[in-house]
Amino acid sequence: MKDKKKYNIPALLSILMAMAFCLPVHGQYILKQANDQVVLYNYTKAIPLYSKAYKKKATIAAARGMATSYRLLNDYVFAESWYAKVIAMPAHTAKDELYYARVLMNNSKYAEAGAVLDQYLGKTPADKSALHMRQGCDSAVKWMAAPAKGNLVNVQALNSQWSDWSTTFANGKIIFASDRPYDSLRNRPFFSTSNIKTTAYGWTGNSYWHLYESDGNDSSSTRLMARNINGDYHSATASYTADAKKMYYAVTNLVKKKSSFLGKEGIYTLNVEILERSRDSIHSNWKQSAVFPYNEIFNYSVGDPWISPDGRTLYFVANYGDKGMGGTDIYYCHRNDNGEWETPVNMGEEINTAGDERTPVFDTTGTFYFASNGRSGMGGLDIYKAKKNSDHWIVENMGSPVNSPQDDFAPAFADHSTLYFSSNRLAGHGSDDIYRFDAAKVLLFTLTGRVLDQKTNLPLINAVVSLDNINTGTPLKAITDAMGNYRFTLDSITDYELSGVKTDYSTVTGIALTTRGLTSSKELRQDIYLEKVELNKAVKIENIYFDLDKSNIRPDAAIELNKLVKILNDNPTWQVEMSSHTDSRANDNYNQKLSQRRAESTVAYLIANGINKDRLTAKGYGETRLANRCSNGVPCTVDEHQANRRTEFTILDK
Repeated sequence: MKDKKKYNIPALLSILMAMAFCLPVHGQYILKQANDQVVLYNYTKAIPLYSKAYKKKATIAAARGMATSYRLLNDYVFAESWYAKVIAMPAHTAKDELYYARVLMNNSKYAEAGAVLDQYLGKTPADKSALHMRQGCDSAVKWMAAPAKGNLVNVQALNSQWSDWSTTFANGKIIFASDRPYDSLRNRPFFSTSNIKTTAYGWTGNSYWHLYESDGNDSSSTRLMARNINGDYHSATASYTADAKKMYYAVTNLVKKKSSFLGKEGIYTLNVEILERSRDSIHSNWKQSAVFPYNEIFNYSVGDPWISPDGRTLYFVANYGDKGMGGTDIYYCHRNDNGEWETPVNMGEEINTAGDERTPVFDTTGTFYFASNGRSGMGGLDIYKAKKNSDHWIVENMGSPVNSPQDDFAPAFADHSTLYFSSNRLAGHGSDDIYRFDAAKVLLFTLTGRVLDQKTNLPLINAVVSLDNINTGTPLKAITDAMGNYRFTLDSITDYELSGVKTDYSTVTGIALTTRGLTSSKELRQDIYLEKVELNKAVKIENIYFDLDKSNIRPDAAIELNKLVKILNDNPTWQVEMSSHTDSRANDNYNQKLSQRRAESTVAYLIANGINKDRLTAKGYGETRLANRCSNGVPCTVDEHQANRRTEFTILDK
């Protein structure tokens, strides 16, 4: 199920099938006894023995035994300390350097790990595993500096001070594995012919992994699953069909094997296997329906099952020796119409590596997820996602914060966007914890609208709509269809200005739009109304006003004149008259001269902003074309007089 740092694939019940008894501990045999415990995968018992041996004599064998035991128990801090001692000894090997580099990565010491790997690769330049690790040292720093946006949560309702992992979902429950103490310990027969305890797992010193179910919200809802699911030894990595009527999971069971030596039983290894169970709809319990035919418990481990929703394809992990790429590989099997499992198919080198691939799963969109320590990663097992492109898989490391310098594995999806996974990263609640990552929503914003004739309200075809990104200065353009429609895709947290242009129509500019403050995907709508242009007809430029007795361009007027600059640039053939008008206050001759200065000031502004002077004519009309009743001697308000101090343009020729 897990690799030697996790659930211990390959193999896990190394069994001494003989009457249990104790041997006296003599100093000269301490190292041998420690090695004997390692053969039985009893690393928690091996460590104090190696420690005693090292204190007696600081040999590389004792130091390496300590380093290896701590590494396989995922205690990377102590593993680093002991590998440092090993590396300092002249008799250390290149493999020691490789392990040292890996635990340095596990402890986030990427620069130090890179230096060790450079030294290692200087001697073994073709080692692909080391090359991937070296690349991972550089990539990890980048991923940590730019983590994926989203919310990472330790699911405390599921986690304990022990190891909790392998999440799946069925019947409204979250199913997971844990090596927390059982609700009730299994009784062991008084007369036993095995040294394999049912109450503790020698590798970790904790209980065996068993399957639990929970509502995921309250730790008090967690329950140990039924005895016919959980045996005396390991049960983990459950997977269900969509109708929840079939269940596949990985187990270890105690099976006796006859030795060829005098018919006695000796030390042997029982590997992980996959079981299939079917739900009894009448009694609502689980019955064993089949043992996966490609289990080989005396030779290989087969675990981490994931069943397709229709129950026709089973993905799993196995270490079929020379048949694989190296380490544990991911395979799949199809179930034929007779209900028989066909020959397993290796997923190939696009997925599998010389390292260990683990915990395969698909999401609802067909994206494949798995864990691996054979690729460029952050350290230990990393989670990857793979998408099928034609006949090829494109694999991508999920980066930070899903991955960490430690082991990250067992991805599972509650829905299309909520990822559950397991990790023994630092600051967790226990050894392995279950985490949930809610990726930040990708907000989608669109702008749609129509360009219409202002007078007739009819759609305008082939109008040019421009969208200017104020933040980047990048312009986008769209051409309206037969119904006057246009469409743009918008960025989040961005300000825009919209304009519309069509031949023979006045240009509309400066329509302000923004996606700032929008927290959910949204379609914005903005219709644009264009006025048909007629020759020799004056068009008022809104908000172009002058102070009393002044002809200089005010800041507010400059904003509006900039829009006119755009209109003239969009219509480069236009010849226009810029006219200025005053109110009736002051004498007529003064107002005539003032209006001419204002018209000339406006033309000068346009010329200064790139408009050819030959296209422009300045004409002051004084108070001869008042817009309201406020002629000489008529009492009017300030605002009424201001309305007469206006600027207009007239298209003389197109």
